[in-house]
Amino acid sequence: MGKIKSAIVLTLITLIVAVLCVVCFVPFPLGGDGIHYFNPIINWADKSADLGGYQFGEEAGYLGGSYAVVFYPEGVVSAKDYADDQNAGTEGKTEYVAYAGGSVYLDKEKVCNGGTEPTAEFKAAFDAQLNCLKERFARLHSEGLTLEVRDGFTVYATLPASLDASVAAFLYYSYMGNVTVLYGTSSDATSASQIIPEAGSKAKPSSEYIKSASVRTNVGTPYVEVDFTDAGLELISNATSGAADSAGYLFVQVGGETVINLSVSEQISDDLYISGSYTSDSATIVANTIDTALDFEKMEFGMKMGELYRVDGGFAPLTLGSVSLSALDLVYIAFGVLFLAMAVFFLVRYGRLGFVNILTYLLFLELMVLIYWAVPIAIGTGAIVALAISSALLCVSNAVSFEAARKEYAVGKTIASSVKTGYKKCFWHIFDLHIVLLAVALLVYLIAITELSAFGLALTFGVALSGLGTLLLNRFLWYVTMGLSKQPGKFCHFKREEVEDDE
Repeated sequence: MGKIKSAIVLTLITLIVAVLCVVCFVPFPLGGDGIHYFNPIINWADKSADLGGYQFGEEAGYLGGSYAVVFYPEGVVSAKDYADDQNAGTEGKTEYVAYAGGSVYLDKEKVCNGGTEPTAEFKAAFDAQLNCLKERFARLHSEGLTLEVRDGFTVYATLPASLDASVAAFLYYSYMGNVTVLYGTSSDATSASQIIPEAGSKAKPSSEYIKSASVRTNVGTPYVEVDFTDAGLELISNATSGAADSAGYLFVQVGGETVINLSVSEQISDDLYISGSYTSDSATIVANTIDTALDFEKMEFGMKMGELYRVDGGFAPLTLGSVSLSALDLVYIAFGVLFLAMAVFFLVRYGRLGFVNILTYLLFLELMVLIYWAVPIAIGTGAIVALAISSALLCVSNAVSFEAARKEYAVGKTIASSVKTGYKKCFWHIFDLHIVLLAVALLVYLIAITELSAFGLALTFGVALSGLGTLLLNRFLWYVTMGLSKQPGKFCHFKREEVEDDE
């Protein structure tokens, strides 16, 4: 094959491998809003319990996966809540209007102003709530989150269970309305007095007293910082002036719901820096709730969080020090290290020919992931072990074929003849090995159950792809890449044997 044709074919194959790599493994944001992410094939595939899927037995339940919830604006209820209301007593019963085919019901007075359709004011208020939710969720920068409007006026949201405090995120993010700061001598916020914003004729938006809320980390400890304006600090300082003599409690609320409850033992004369039991995620959630509420203060309607439930398909988190890793993350790391070691070995020993093995292996790996998703094969210990075995088989078989060609080249044959003869000599050894392993894998799949059966099925596909990769794709790629070099021997790091003349 000529040099130009070789370059074109190799470029196309490399692009295909690169695109499949992204599709199979790489999540990335879509639309620039920080909410919508492309979900790679590996995330779609089923997971067994050891990688975050379904666990059977007495503790049956989903490990990992995602949490999901539906947010309902004030005045909008689910069909279930509507039915419960109708079954309740008649006194004070709310009148509702069916909406979205009866999927939800609207408060006739509050939402429709006595009519049958939601008012423009309610629609505007819902849009403001939706924008607030989008801003809050976007700040999490979390792969696996979703946020979408359903039934006209409800918001369906999911967060990965691997996100620390994801349940708290749903609860806190449902709080809509003004930010208020209260102070009292009891741990019960209902008996506390409002400090910010000032009541009466001096009332101003809370943003006139609170600049922002953010997360800071000091020596590995996350904390929430609430930054006050001078006017806000003055009010806080005056309210807590007697705290040294009689301890009090400071409450920061959003929409009347407490997000910070702080015991105060001395006068506060600076911004609040609150640590304690916060993790990085939970501190971010609290700070985001406060900070976004400052931008969306004038909410005409509140919002409530519906029933929380789990959705399968995520990964159970593992914690290493302060870093939370999923089981699949650890598999990624392990395969990444092994792949790097394999690539270094082939590139050092076979020069640019090492790229042939790398491309062959990447395509093999991508096809295996697609098979795991399409068959489907639950990704667990068995499937991972099968992938590791078939990966090693492919790489060893490629190395055997390379070495066979190296020996032929060393005794004086051309590179084309060396490749042809080398493959011919090792073909049946490689073929027989794959046939034996394929038979064993099929037997295991047919007679075994559960995880062992998954191992057998995964190994069957892995061995088949390994054989095709070594005996067909690997040789074809070698043929293509040889066309790019004027000295194929040096291209492959092959050398002739030095023969000493007899005297």
